Order: sequence, then C-alpha cells, then structure tokens
Amino acid sequence: MKPTELIEKCRSGIAQISLENDRECIGSGSAFLVDGGLVTNSHNLRRITFDTLVIRFENDISNNSSNEIRLSSQHCIESIAAESSENEKDFVYIILSEPECNGRHIFELSDSSSLTVGEQIVFMGYPFSSPHLTAHVGYVSSLHQSNGVEIIQIDGSVNSGNSGGPLLDLKTGKVAGIVTRAETGLLKEQFNRLLQALKNNHEILKHQQSFAKIIIAGIDPIQAMKASQASMEQIVTQLRRSANVGIGFAFSAKYVKEDIIHLKK
Repeated sequence: MKPTELIEKCRSGIAQISLENDRECIGSGSAFLVDGGLVTNSHNLRRITFDTLVIRFENDISNNSSNEIRLSSQHCIESIAAESSENEKDFVYIILSEPECNGRHIFELSDSSSLTVGEQIVFMGYPFSSPHLTAHVGYVSSLHQSNGVEIIQIDGSVNSGNSGGPLLDLKTGKVAGIVTRAETGLLKEQFNRLLQALKNNHEILKHQQSFAKIIIAGIDPIQAMKASQASMEQIVTQLRRSANVGIGFAFSAKYVKEDIIHLKK
C-alpha cells in the first residue's frame, strides 16, 4: 500500500490526548482506536497528575460525530483494562465506547515480526501539542531487544507528542509498534544537570536578595540576574523538548495485542 493511501484510510482513528488541570493543558500525546477502546503510552497518563483527559480527533466534515471526548481522571483510570509501565512495555489500553468514536478507523494490531530492517513505515500523531495530525514516512533502522522487550528503531522525525501513536506496516496496514520516544543526541542527564544548576542559582539569588537590596543606575542587578536565570531555564527546557536527530523508538504492538486477546477470552 502507498503511504498516502494508508494515511488517508486510517487518519480518522488517531487521537490527540491532552491532560488538563482546571481546563489548562499540562501535557499531551497521541493515541489510536482499536477494537473496544484506545491505545496510548502508559507514560502519557502516569507522569503527571491531572483532573481531565481530553481525547480529540481530527476535524472531519464527512464524520457527523463530535471530535472531542472529556473523561475525568477517575473515569479514565477506572477504564484502563490493560497496562504495562513505562519501564516495561509502556502501553495502556482504555475501554472506550463513546459515540464520538463511531464511524472512525479501527486499527488492527500486529507485531514487529512483520517488519524487516530497511523497509519503509508510517507513523502518525500530534507532536508538540499541535492541533493538526501529522504523518511521517520513515524506515526501520534496527530491530532489537532491550530488557527482554522487542524494540523497533525508526529512522524518522519522532518528536515530543508523537508518543502513543501507531507505527504502521505498509504491507498490511496494521499497527506493528507503538511509538514511545525520540533520541535527542544529547544525554538526558546533561540537560537535567544544567536545569538543576540554573534552579540552584535562582534560589541563591532569591536568598541574597532577602539580605540586601542594591540599586545601580536605577537597576536591581540581582533582580535582573533572576530574570536571566528564569529565561535560561525556559530555553533549556525547550531545547530538551525539541532536540531531535531523526531517530525514534517504538515497542512492538504484540504486547498490547496479547493482553487484549487475553481479556476477551
């Protein structure tokens, strides 16, 4: 199947999930419909505390149903039928029967055994909290195991927010993997150390300002340095979020497939 044909066929079944507190978005990712519910990454739901899960589908004038579902955090957690933590296989399967899902594409799950290194694949999602569905064509660059879990390494632009989206086998149109993370080319620990150093500097400046206030030419230098440190924190945070070397990873879809099959027995 051509990438354009597959994208057009299945795009209605891909959702953006947003976590909200008091109607303010505090995190987002991607997800996709399967028989009986929705699949995404476990880490999309478990890293931060939220009060509402918002599931949004791409606007489609040919689909008469609404494109948004709102679930309370309690309802969301109670609807989880199968899950594996971020440190294991990083998936969650949520039972979902809302009418907003009617008429949308339902994905079939496969596994990484259907793939070979060097072949073309498609992955789709909502990177950087974009309201617009994006589709990428990439290649399987490696098939390997890590801690006993089958990993698909992708030569393609995986970004923050793509997590939880489907990795599609062009031969079958089925989901071979669930996108889970990107490789930045920079060590996560390096970013974290730099951010922590900036935060420490910020605290020191706050402490110094409580003892004495110095004004030079009408400017408070400590206040200026505090503002500078805060700006640098924001810049480093955005750099960590968007750094990308065109390498991504997906876990084989076989794990969630096996759990769903087990649930239906």
